[in-house]
Amino acid sequence: MRIRPVLFVCTVLAALCTATPAYADPVEVEAVVSPAEVQPGDTFTVTETVHNVHQFSILNPTLRLFSTPTTLTEYTELVSCTGPGVASCATVDGPTGPTGYQAILAGAMSGFESQTATFTLRVKPGAQGAVHTVQGQLFGRNYAIFPANVATLTVIDRADPAVAVTATPRTGLLVPKIDVVVRVTNNGPGRMRSAEVKGGLTQGLTANAGSGCTGGAAPVCAFGELAPGASATASFSVPIGLLHIGLPYQLSATKTASSPNDPDSANNSAATTCRVLSVLLVNCG
Repeated sequence: MRIRPVLFVCTVLAALCTATPAYADPVEVEAVVSPAEVQPGDTFTVTETVHNVHQFSILNPTLRLFSTPTTLTEYTELVSCTGPGVASCATVDGPTGPTGYQAILAGAMSGFESQTATFTLRVKPGAQGAVHTVQGQLFGRNYAIFPANVATLTVIDRADPAVAVTATPRTGLLVPKIDVVVRVTNNGPGRMRSAEVKGGLTQGLTANAGSGCTGGAAPVCAFGELAPGASATASFSVPIGLLHIGLPYQLSATKTASSPNDPDSANNSAATTCRVLSVLLVNCG
């Protein structure tokens, strides 16, 4: 079979001429959130960059920041905004109040110019846990784009402190005692800011203060910040007295307060018992 060169060339050219190349729309706004996971009271930054993809200048340009589905100003407050061309910061006001934040540039944006602003925001103390979509917008007097999804911010408002208690007899001392160690483990998902654990003793017993714990009939142990998965211990001791020989030393620890919210109350307490047979013979566990 003979190939007809002219017809073949024409067919190829027709196919090339009718093919439509795929071009992506130019990016006009982008942003980076750091860190992307926060808790109430934390500060974070959003670095937003806008691009004028046109030849004309944009007058009175602003870099705007929003979020959805929750309005950004409902769960954050503006600390500052900075950038090479930023003149001032302000809220973006809607019909019912502020809806976002804006960095106001000092001058017009020339054709194909880019500008960057870094917003520093603080999560409000009462913010609820949620995943928010951060939106950016280039907005000027003669040109604007619709808010575009640029990043994700996760607010974590929970931390689960689990309580454990162990008791160890110390009989080879001038004053025999039982050392009590209270352990708190943060099961997450967020960072534990603080916790308070109250010790419980058999009636008539009194504790001596130790590391992180007070003494008395109801010792209180204080714990500071713990990352998810981390643990910390505090301790107190209970003297062994002759009046309680033969009686059980019932020792417990119960979490009475913590921050942020605790999603699981089932692991908030623990207990152990020691049997004092003599000042030299004590069994715990």
